[in-house]
Amino acid sequence: MSTNTPNPANQLDLDYREQARRFRWSGPIFDAHSHINTVEAAELYVEVAELYGVKKTWTMSQLEQVDPLRERFGDRFEFIAVPNYAAKDEPGTFTTDWRRRIERFAEKGVKVCKLWAAPRGLDLDPEAMKLDTPERREQMRLARSLGMMFMTHVADPDTWFATHYADASRYGRKQDHYEPLKRVLDDFGDVPWIAAHMAGSPENLPLLQQLLDTYENLYFDTSATKWMVRELSKHADAFADFARRNRGRLLFGSDIVASADNRDFDLYASRYWALRTLMETDYVGRSPIVDPDLSLVDPSLPAESTAKLRGANLDDATLRSLYHDAADAVLNGWARR
Repeated sequence: MSTNTPNPANQLDLDYREQARRFRWSGPIFDAHSHINTVEAAELYVEVAELYGVKKTWTMSQLEQVDPLRERFGDRFEFIAVPNYAAKDEPGTFTTDWRRRIERFAEKGVKVCKLWAAPRGLDLDPEAMKLDTPERREQMRLARSLGMMFMTHVADPDTWFATHYADASRYGRKQDHYEPLKRVLDDFGDVPWIAAHMAGSPENLPLLQQLLDTYENLYFDTSATKWMVRELSKHADAFADFARRNRGRLLFGSDIVASADNRDFDLYASRYWALRTLMETDYVGRSPIVDPDLSLVDPSLPAESTAKLRGANLDDATLRSLYHDAADAVLNGWARR
C-alpha cells in the first residue's frame, strides 16, 4: 500500500508498481484500443505498459502524431486512422477532410480505419456520424481500397441510454444502433471489423454471441475499463464461458487516453490493473476506479462510488488468445498483408 491520498483512479490506495508483479500471466500483451496523443504522455504510458506486460499498443493518435511517435518509439505503437476531432466544428471535418486523412494515414502504412458511430456523434453531425450513410460507405470503400480494415463504436452503456440518451426520438433505442452495423458487416464482409467496447453491449452476452455467430468477419475488443468492469463483473462466470467459446474473436483493449492534459501514472496503471484483475483472477471486491455512471443512475450514491469487480479467472489458453494471439492474427496479420 502507498501513502498517497487516493485519487479517482486509485480509491483503494494501491501501489500499482508492486501490484503489477502479482499477476499470473507472464506472456506479452497487445492493447488493441488506446489513444496516445503526445510523445511526452507516451513516455509515461510506455513505462506503465511495460510494468503490466503490454508490449504492443494500437492507438487512435492524430495524423500529426504518427511520425513523432514512430521516431521516438519505433514500432512500439501501431496506428488507427481517425478524423481530426480537434476541428469538430469545422465544415468537412467528418467528410472531405476525413477522406483526405484516410489517404494520408494509408500513405504512412496505417492498416486500420476507425468509423466512430457512438450515439453522441449525432450531436456532432447527424448525417456524417451514422454508420451506413452514403458518405460513410464512400469512406469505407476508400479505406478498403487502400488496404485498411475497420474498427467501429456503435453503442454506449445501458446506463447512458437511461440518462444521457433518454430522448429516444433523437438517439434511438440501443437496439436500433445494431441494424446499421449488420448492414455494413454484410456489405463489407471481405474486411475484418473490430467492434470496440464488446460491441457496445457487455451487458448482453447473448446478443454478442448472436453477432459473432452470424458474422465471421466480426471481432470485439474489451476496451472502456470502467464499463467493462462494472458490467462483466455482474456475470463473470458467463463472461468466462463466452471468452472461452470465442477464442480468436476477442481482443484485449484498455481505451487509455494519454495526452498533454491527461498524464497520470495511476490513471494508466489502474486500467491495466482492473482489466487484468477481471481477466486473470477470482478477486471479489471494489474496483479502484471511480465510476460516475453509478451516481448518474442512482443519485443517492456518493460521487466517488466505485463498481464491484468480480474476476472471471480465465484459463491460460483463453488468456493467451485474448491478450496476444487474436490481436496478432487479426491486427498484425492484416498489417502484414
